[in-house]
Amino acid sequence: MSQKRVNSKRQSKRQTLRPSKPAAAGESKFKLKNGLDVRLIPSSKSPVVSVQMWVKTGSADERKAEEGISHFIEHLVFKGTKNFGVGEIARTVEASGGELNAWTSFDQTVFYVNISREFTETALDVISDMMGSPLFDAKEIDAEREVVLEEIKRTNDSPSRKGSRLLFSSFYEKHPYRLPVIGRPEVISGVSTKVIRRYFQERYSAKNMVLVVGGDFETKAMKKLVTDRFSALPGSRVRAVKRAIEPARTKPRKKVLVENSEVQELQLFLAWPMPSAKHKDVAALETLSTIFGQGDASRLVRSLRIDSDCVTSIGAGAFAPKDRGFMSVSAHLNPARISEALPLIKKELVDLLRRPIEIEEINRAITNVESAEFYGLETAEGLARKTGSLTTLLGDPSEFKKYLERVRSFTSEQARVLTKQYFNPEKVQIVALAPNSVDAEALTKQLQTFGDQLQTEWTAALKTKPAKKSLLQKKSKTGTAAKKTVKISTWKPVVDLDIKIERRTLSSGLRVIARRTKSTPVVSARIGFLGGSRLESSGQEGLTELLSRTWIAGTKELSEIELLGKIENMAAGIGAFGGRHTAGVSAQMLSMTEKEICRLFMDTTFQPKMTDEIVLREKSMMVESLRTRADRPGQIASRMYMETMFATHPYALDPMGTDASLANLKRGAVEELQRRMITPKDGVFVLTGDANLDLWCDALEIATAPFAKNRTTFGKQPYRWNGANEVRKFHEIKKEQTQILIGWGGITLDDPRRYALQIAQAVLAGQGGRLFIELRDKKSLAYSVGPMSMEGVDAGYFGASIGCAPEKGETAIRMLREEFQRLVDVLIPDVEMDRAVRYLIGSHDLGLQKAAAVSSTILFNEIYGLPAEDVFSYAEKLRSVTAPEVRTLIADILSRPPVLVAAGPKAPWT
Repeated sequence: MSQKRVNSKRQSKRQTLRPSKPAAAGESKFKLKNGLDVRLIPSSKSPVVSVQMWVKTGSADERKAEEGISHFIEHLVFKGTKNFGVGEIARTVEASGGELNAWTSFDQTVFYVNISREFTETALDVISDMMGSPLFDAKEIDAEREVVLEEIKRTNDSPSRKGSRLLFSSFYEKHPYRLPVIGRPEVISGVSTKVIRRYFQERYSAKNMVLVVGGDFETKAMKKLVTDRFSALPGSRVRAVKRAIEPARTKPRKKVLVENSEVQELQLFLAWPMPSAKHKDVAALETLSTIFGQGDASRLVRSLRIDSDCVTSIGAGAFAPKDRGFMSVSAHLNPARISEALPLIKKELVDLLRRPIEIEEINRAITNVESAEFYGLETAEGLARKTGSLTTLLGDPSEFKKYLERVRSFTSEQARVLTKQYFNPEKVQIVALAPNSVDAEALTKQLQTFGDQLQTEWTAALKTKPAKKSLLQKKSKTGTAAKKTVKISTWKPVVDLDIKIERRTLSSGLRVIARRTKSTPVVSARIGFLGGSRLESSGQEGLTELLSRTWIAGTKELSEIELLGKIENMAAGIGAFGGRHTAGVSAQMLSMTEKEICRLFMDTTFQPKMTDEIVLREKSMMVESLRTRADRPGQIASRMYMETMFATHPYALDPMGTDASLANLKRGAVEELQRRMITPKDGVFVLTGDANLDLWCDALEIATAPFAKNRTTFGKQPYRWNGANEVRKFHEIKKEQTQILIGWGGITLDDPRRYALQIAQAVLAGQGGRLFIELRDKKSLAYSVGPMSMEGVDAGYFGASIGCAPEKGETAIRMLREEFQRLVDVLIPDVEMDRAVRYLIGSHDLGLQKAAAVSSTILFNEIYGLPAEDVFSYAEKLRSVTAPEVRTLIADILSRPPVLVAAGPKAPWT
């Protein structure tokens, strides 16, 4: 299909697609003659549409010697179709301001396009062609093999992926869930075109797909468009798949498995068998796992991460796929702290029997499940993804109503019954991925002892009654769930046709900016002040980061855990942020809890209560993050890059600090920074969503008054690059890939040329950009490659990053240089300028679907002296840029000496 045809048809239908009145809530479903299941979810919240094709096939449907073929095909359908050449799919979508991607799981493969309502037909054209007529050209298949092999290497370099693979491969004995979705290198290297085509024909039938369209459209018109484009998809017979059945077991195959690896942090997993997604117990089990280990107020997180600091992270979850899944507890920690962590984990597991689940814990879980419905309304993609997931996993989204009913009826008595049934220590699988420095045999014995002790205490707890009755048990003999703490009221969307920016200035000098809309019941509040790590003095590196971690740690009336519990009870979030130039506090809530969250926001922002214990705990977390940085080669390369690029400027300092600087930081310094940071005359407060502006202004008038006389010490510290020669640095690390960064000194964030720089970056970026096409599509050098830039108050940079096999590094660097130089040597053609502008506008608009994104963008614009209105005149600014202006700017940037850094097994240069 030519671009001309796409554009002409788009114009002819544009008025038809636009709803003449607010789109009705609710889903419309129908089936085409070829068997394609279609779900339409109209929503007029934003002028955006998400088109998603959910194919009911994944890695668990592959036969022997096909491992990874589903994921491989996910890549290959982008490599040319009957109507789109190689790279044209991405260029077409991005030239329409859209974004496209795909992912593969055990049970599904999903392709999606998120795009402006005006270009809905482009999305439909692309998805229908990818599903109906991929070419599977042998040459392109061979080129993409290298890309997938690079992706596998990238996965092998990820400690979290290694840990996950170890868990699944040890937990499952026969079921294909034991195998990684991405596949095995030997299969990807050798699978033939014939096998790929056969698998696609057997599994990619319209009868085995669900098309979901969510967003701003008129249902009748959309139904016709879908019918026109997707009726031609083959509706051939779907090859039946007989997955290996995982045998039910009362004991694990191997109770404890420890594996050493080139990692710095220990990963610990405990897993118990649970049923598939359709089982009636799943809703209750997921509610129980939420109470046990999700959120700061959950039992595990409170015990091991807040009350103690023996883990860097811990959580509980329920993996409930199409077939049998598992309940799990996972923790990341310093190996030296394992002896502290295990007794606490054991205590919390046994306490599920000894200490009944309380009303507040149940209500918190119910509220968070229900509120997710409203938060999910913020984006068209979220709407469509929920329907696609429920349809492919449960058969019909209406099943979710039954799920909610089971969640709402969850009781303390039910929790105890399920705990006895599913958390039985006799069935637990204990897995650990440990650094090479850890004695695997000794750790195995330690974990076996832990398992034995858990079994002993568990058996004893089963024989005794709970230590006390919960409030729930006192109120009801039948176990009926108590009334929820927060009433999630019935809410209906309102289409706002004229959303305006409102401005107020308080007596303290604080600027208040609001952009209110009733399209969803979500409210975002954000306050920020100038400062940040850029102002840290020598020996205080890491202070701003430490403040951001301890700011929300209690109030005069509430302890840390009481505060966190209150916030989570209302399905809200309050958090602090700190960067190079700013620090502040943000909150997200539903409008029905706005009044109470507003009060907590004022208390935590302006009168926080920090303790020595909390400061020490978060310092230890930061020290651990520095210690484990070797697990993250991308971070190592990024640090080297900043240190080299900004050698004598504060930008060169590590925002996380150093071991020495963190050792010197005390609570007093953090409190002083917080008080000094609040400078209302230089600060900005932004409110977006379904908000009560008067409520927040009245509260801020009182809260900011004591700080009215504060003044910022923030001032520009211009940086000039010295020297005329390229600087190179390399850090050796045992990984399969080398991370490479190359860049030049850039511009400041108030430079009027910043829009030209963004266009240059967009020419290089995206799946339709030059770097992706030249280095990945054509040369198969990497899975991940793209431009990078920073525009700071004092200076910036512009460059690119790539992760590739060491032997490809020299070629990658040469080609990156060539692509940057081409921006200067050859004027960017009009078609590429147009694509770049549309790509930027589309990404900008898609990103602003959420209230939090709007508040963040407005805040940082305004605090840096850029009008908030610029957020909504972005398209106009971009369209005023010319290709010669881009070339002139890039020529200026490339005249500066470049910085080239790499982290990997060997230097990518000779």
